[in-house]
Amino acid sequence: MSIITDGLSLASKKSIRDDFTNKIPELKKILNSITGFDYEFIVDFSKIHADTIKAVPENNEWLTKSLGNIAFQYFDSLISKIKMITEKDDLVRSDFIKIINNREIHLLTDPDIQNYNEISILDGNIYIKARSSNYVTNVGGVGYNVLDLLKSSDEVLPLNTKKNIRDSWEQQIPSLKKSLKQALGEDYEFVIDWEDIYLKAISANEENESKTDWVTSRLGEIVYAYFESLIGHINNYAKKDDLVKSEFVNVIHTKKFYFIYDEDINDYNAIEVKDGKLCIKVKPETLGTNSSIGYLIIDVIKDPNDVLPLRTKKSIRDEWEKEIPGLKKQLNKCLGEDYQFKVDFNEVYVQIVKANENNTDWFSKSLGNVIFQYFSSLIKNIENYTKKDDLIRQEFLDLTSTRTFHLVVDNEVEDYHDVKIIDGGLYIMVHPEKFGTNASPGYDIVERLHAPDSVLPVITKVNIRDQWTMKIPALKKKLKEAVRDEIEFVVDFDNIFKIAKKNSDSNGKWYKNKLGEIVYGYFEPLVANIIKDDMVRDNFVEIVNTKKIYLIFDEEVTDYNDIIVKDGALYIRVGPNYLGTNSNNIGYNIIDVL
Repeated sequence: MSIITDGLSLASKKSIRDDFTNKIPELKKILNSITGFDYEFIVDFSKIHADTIKAVPENNEWLTKSLGNIAFQYFDSLISKIKMITEKDDLVRSDFIKIINNREIHLLTDPDIQNYNEISILDGNIYIKARSSNYVTNVGGVGYNVLDLLKSSDEVLPLNTKKNIRDSWEQQIPSLKKSLKQALGEDYEFVIDWEDIYLKAISANEENESKTDWVTSRLGEIVYAYFESLIGHINNYAKKDDLVKSEFVNVIHTKKFYFIYDEDINDYNAIEVKDGKLCIKVKPETLGTNSSIGYLIIDVIKDPNDVLPLRTKKSIRDEWEKEIPGLKKQLNKCLGEDYQFKVDFNEVYVQIVKANENNTDWFSKSLGNVIFQYFSSLIKNIENYTKKDDLIRQEFLDLTSTRTFHLVVDNEVEDYHDVKIIDGGLYIMVHPEKFGTNASPGYDIVERLHAPDSVLPVITKVNIRDQWTMKIPALKKKLKEAVRDEIEFVVDFDNIFKIAKKNSDSNGKWYKNKLGEIVYGYFEPLVANIIKDDMVRDNFVEIVNTKKIYLIFDEEVTDYNDIIVKDGALYIRVGPNYLGTNSNNIGYNIIDVL
């Protein structure tokens, strides 16, 4: 023990002897029992007395009598803190011995320190510094931060950081690895360059003392939080989903997780999978901020040998494959036949991603659902048209002879999508740039049905049936009751449709949907004009002796339409360009014709 007492009064020397010199051996004994080494306690009482009396003269009498006791309290407080952190901790104890290798503990005054007292470590010694003007104030707090100050000169990490890595990382990781193995069936290695992580975090936050202190004291805990969050999400997915499990194991084939810095990430953290490794990426300046990571893990897992990312495969399985049986059952119920659905998901994905580079995330997550919507809408419309209409149902069955529905991407589609029947297969054709927009094909499915060996499209046949065939019996009955004879209405719908289409600016689109209605519109007013006059009725029976009324196109017609009697038959003649125009006036001049 080295003390200086020159110039001190007898009272001060007595205090030093009784309250310091006689008590210090016990403190030394405590330190020796912990470290196995003897430590020297060094105090210049003369200087301490002079500095404190100079700073606070009125404390002279009190300080003179208590000089030894006060000094002992400083050392006692420090040794109790050292004992607390080293007694049951081999790491702290060994580093303490290594760092305080000069084995000296000094007490001195320093008027310039900011706090009442401070601890510093220099050249293998510990220095207790007390502010002259506040000597003995808060003496019980001396050494509270001694652990924070212990750092070996030949090591990068302070002792406090190493301790936290041990306690909050190394001791916690085995259980985390165990849970990961239970979920994935494999052992994984966690790779962290602690020195690099520490140095860059301190450098990036050097102007933020509270942040650097936090990183120093809790680095292991901070990094552990990232892994805990990530593995929690991996386990949650893998335990419930064999697809996610197998894909993850295949893609992370190195069985290694890395924790690294990346200044270029756009968020607080990110996950990257590359070369069979999983990397947790953070920015050094935001280390520890929002360590929740991994909730999007399935978005970044992609087998480099596959076209489809895991997220897309999962969407196809959950939102397409699992839902398809219900659609097939629905289709069978309305058509009485089983159909197959064919989609080249790889090709569709490649084409839509290429065409929508700024919106690939949505397609990756929703591909199965979007394609399901196309088929669901189509089948709902097919069901609506066919479940109550045998004609449409049979025509549909005849045209879709392969019993297969396809979805393909086609750059030539002019609208959002198109539906075509080609070689017995039904094709939903979608423009890649508009994929997913207005995914509701089939609303006009009946208009798409047209047998290659038939002049009339199905929608025209339906209109003829509903607006002609079903209404004509009543009209014939009315005419028969008036003329007391059966009259035949003769219409060559194939010929009428071909000529109307040929002479139409819209390729017969209007006639296609209304041909039966249009033709009926000629016969109804004609019959009304025949039956309204007794003389007309009698002459009609006599002159139209073939008992037939025809509707024909005739290029000689100079007006919209007219009627003539020829060879015992009545002809409704229509100009080729005027089918349906002014038909309500037909027969107004029947008396002039008969």
